[in-house]
Amino acid sequence: MRTSKSTLNNNSSTATIASRMGEARPASINPAKPYGPRQMADSVLFVAMYPQAKSVQLAGDFNNWKPEKNPMTRAVDGTWQARIPLAKGTYRYRFVVDGNWQQDPHNSSTEPNPYGGMNSVFKVI
Repeated sequence: MRTSKSTLNNNSSTATIASRMGEARPASINPAKPYGPRQMADSVLFVAMYPQAKSVQLAGDFNNWKPEKNPMTRAVDGTWQARIPLAKGTYRYRFVVDGNWQQDPHNSSTEPNPYGGMNSVFKVI
C-alpha cells in the first residue's frame, strides 16, 4: 500500500498525520479535545475522531483482538468512545474503522505487530 503524508495546521499547533490510502483518516487534531486513551478512576476511556465513519470498534489484547466485543459509541460531535474496565498492566490495541484495522493516530506509543503494521500501546497504572 502507498502511504500519503499531510500536515494539518490547527490554530498554533501543527499535527502530522500519516495514513494509508483507502483507510479512514481522522479529522484534524484539536488540542482542546483530547483523543486517544485516558485512564479514569475505574476504567480506560478510548476516544477517536472519525466523523465520516459508519462504524468504529476497539480490538486489543484485552478482548482477544475481537472488535465485535467492543463497538465504540458515536457522539454528535463525530467522536467515537468506548469505556473499558482494565486492571493495571500494558495493553496493545487497534481501531477498526469501517472494517479497516489501524493504529490510534493520537497515541504515539506504538510497537510493531506480526502483520507488518503497528499496534497502539497504553499502560494502566
